[in-house]
Amino acid sequence: MKKALKAFLEGRTPLVKEDISWYGGGLELVQTRFTYQLEDTAAPPTELITSVRAILTRGPDVIVVQDTEGQHILPGGRLDEDEGPLDALKRELLEETGWTVQGVPALFGLFHYHIHSPRPAEYRYPYPDFLQLLYKAQADRHIPEAMEVDGYELGAEFLPFETVRRLPLSRGEIALLKEWRL
Repeated sequence: MKKALKAFLEGRTPLVKEDISWYGGGLELVQTRFTYQLEDTAAPPTELITSVRAILTRGPDVIVVQDTEGQHILPGGRLDEDEGPLDALKRELLEETGWTVQGVPALFGLFHYHIHSPRPAEYRYPYPDFLQLLYKAQADRHIPEAMEVDGYELGAEFLPFETVRRLPLSRGEIALLKEWRL
């Protein structure tokens, strides 16, 4: 897998590199996250894709999700077994925001994570590298009852771009937000 990832990323320059910590299952994984913009349709190695996320817009407004740790602009989540990226994205956006999407979301970036911590026992995802695909999507229909009520997310609302760009977002989210506006 390392060869496939290296070949895919060769010649691509990350927009941002940031060190983050992720807590899951009682374990802390220290990671470096690289944010890339994808200017072509070349697919990354599928065996490394664990999750999908999107900048979800409605006209000039961007969805902002509130969760237990703060706010972010990239709702989405893990692919279920035998689920393709676009199906997972549509399901995750509906569960986290209550919104369906118009048409086919456009792939425009990815997060590449490299984990520095030792591999936890029972960790079932690609290790030490994995990818999250990033899409642009337009909101279509709001179905609030479709939102998970016992999920990690506490709510979601559309805010004007000027308000969103002043939020305390991650460096990766800020870079992607700028690219989305271009």
